[in-house]
Amino acid sequence: KNNQIRITSAKLNAEVDAGEIEFIGNVKATQAGAVITSDRLKIIYDPDAIKNKTRDFENVTIEKIIANGHVKIVTDNLIAETDRAEYTIKSNILIISGKPSSLNRDGHLITGSKFTLQRSDGTLTVEGSGEDRVRAIFQP
Repeated sequence: KNNQIRITSAKLNAEVDAGEIEFIGNVKATQAGAVITSDRLKIIYDPDAIKNKTRDFENVTIEKIIANGHVKIVTDNLIAETDRAEYTIKSNILIISGKPSSLNRDGHLITGSKFTLQRSDGTLTVEGSGEDRVRAIFQP
């Protein structure tokens, strides 16, 4: 399966009834050519599926993936570095936040406090915070 997520870490904590699994320590997650490394990575499952006590985990869907601490995301045309990244599966939105956060997309470097990437259409919004203004360096 091309959409499988493979994760390695030093430790795993699972709260089955809450539908959360947290990987701790030197975490590496890979999916279809994307690699995320971080100190911690939490997978949150769809709460409706958990409430129904469906132990048929084939049909339980992942709602969110949250990475914290020294987060680095690498895909074919993008490298993001941040404190925190949150990916919501259904809306296909990746939010990276914390300072400093940077995004290098096809050689163009942007730094800011909060990045919202709509993965379905490639739309990117970058926000600054206080003195930390958005900065961009573009390759001509």
